[in-house]
Amino acid sequence: MAGCVWSVVGLSPDAEERSDILAKELGIPPLVARVMLLRGLDHPAAAREFLRADLEDLLDPFLLPDMETAVVRVLRAVRDSERIRIYGDYDVDGITSTCVLLNVLKAFGADVDYYIPGRLDEGYGLNLDAIEKAASCGISLLITVDCGITAVEEVELARRRGIDVIVTDHHEPAEVLPRAHALVNPKRRDSNYAFADLAGVGVAYKLASALLRAHAGTLDAPAPSDELLELVALGTIADVAPLTGENRIFAKHGLARLNATSNVGLQALIEVSGLAGREIGVGAVGFFLGPRLNAAGRLGDASLCVDLLTASSPEKAAHIASLLDRANQERQSLEQAILEEAASMVKTTAGGEAEDTVLVLAGEGWHAGVIGIVASRLVERFWRPVILISMDGDEGRGSGRSIDAFDLYGGLVQCADLLKEFGGHRHAAGLSISRDAVAALRERMNQVGRSVLAPEDLARKVVCDLEVRFGEIDIAAAEGLGMLAPFGVGNPVPTFLSRGVRLVEYRGVGAEAKHLKMKVAQDGVVLDAIGFGLGNMAPVLFTRGAREVDVVYTIEVNQWNGARQVQLNIKELREAVRS
Repeated sequence: MAGCVWSVVGLSPDAEERSDILAKELGIPPLVARVMLLRGLDHPAAAREFLRADLEDLLDPFLLPDMETAVVRVLRAVRDSERIRIYGDYDVDGITSTCVLLNVLKAFGADVDYYIPGRLDEGYGLNLDAIEKAASCGISLLITVDCGITAVEEVELARRRGIDVIVTDHHEPAEVLPRAHALVNPKRRDSNYAFADLAGVGVAYKLASALLRAHAGTLDAPAPSDELLELVALGTIADVAPLTGENRIFAKHGLARLNATSNVGLQALIEVSGLAGREIGVGAVGFFLGPRLNAAGRLGDASLCVDLLTASSPEKAAHIASLLDRANQERQSLEQAILEEAASMVKTTAGGEAEDTVLVLAGEGWHAGVIGIVASRLVERFWRPVILISMDGDEGRGSGRSIDAFDLYGGLVQCADLLKEFGGHRHAAGLSISRDAVAALRERMNQVGRSVLAPEDLARKVVCDLEVRFGEIDIAAAEGLGMLAPFGVGNPVPTFLSRGVRLVEYRGVGAEAKHLKMKVAQDGVVLDAIGFGLGNMAPVLFTRGAREVDVVYTIEVNQWNGARQVQLNIKELREAVRS
């Protein structure tokens, strides 16, 4: 890949020795032990706990701040038949959080309903109109999920209108906290909870667990239904939460449940996603199930998703799932159209690199619900921070995504005088802006970008865990690496580099020879390999008469006709570089 920098993390000599000890202590292949050392698992006890990922390792929910206060208030509302409303968010995390609490509170016989705000007309989080609606409906207890930690004004209105608010959230708190009845958030500055990276649905599950224990009046109360774990896994993975600590436990057990789900809504969603009969892992959630659930909130009404996941009728579930599938197709079409239009606006050099350091692009009528996704696609294509702005009359709504080396929110802070509103964090942000300020924003953001970004920051980076020889790779190592799954943010798929690999054979396969099928050899070991989307490299390698290549890859177990063998999944490929 042109303009791409390859690097290897690797282990120090001392860590290599400790990996040998770990391999012997745990009875695992040396390559697996080396990867575990890289993940900070250098003690046998910690490594065993990581591999075990048992539900019994989940932390006590009452360790979360304000949990006891929240539980007492919820159970009082249940006992006194108060009207309770769960206030969620329109993404998968918020939807699954809503469903988790609905399930438990309905099992208690509570008078409970839910509310999901519209992305386009209400925006994220609590809003004043929704509080007024709740008050007019006689709601006396409002429980937020996946939102609320910054809703200072909204909670004050709720207090004046006689509504107690329990906030359950996982986002970063501001300096001033809402005066809610309870604030359950592992990221509170006064929190002593040992795992701060729960998704919103993880916090909701913790509240559900605490409610069940308190309702039963015993520490031996049953945990929430195993069926709820599939919802927790779905929300956690779709929200791209780190798959470490408790999230890893949720993902591991929730995915196992998801693959044998009895939830008719999930069954219908799996069917329309083309996943029936296939193993559902992190990738299937991220690329198939999650986008269909998110599409409803991006283009229409996310309440459909709650109806789907709580449906009891297979016919109703199938109908809703088909609606979500069509919404997802519409979302994909919108994304592609905006992507093509936006990419055509980017001025590039003869080598195909963007001329601007920060891409600020505006278009008429771009759908505000999808421009964030398109911004991510453009970051991947040009390796530049990107802000896309959907113009409507004199005002635009923008969404930005960034590269690791650039603090997008910090850049917007330096442009605050040009913006009506903005918010976000280092990697993603949203904004509103007047039409006549867009050009100035583009100029200012590029000034900021040029002041902090060096040329090497704008080169795509391929970072590998380890450099290995094929002699270290066998079926035991491949299966052992699988024990580290589920993979995701915080626990990525281990990636390896091998140099000077001999090409035994290679050819393009699939429609239009899109993929590259190979046999590669080193140290007398010949391995099968597949490079998805790398089929264009076949004629290049042939024309150049390449005999040896450097490859970046992951290691998989390929099962075919009852046989299990190692297969390399090639991520990057280049002619061998001689040092």
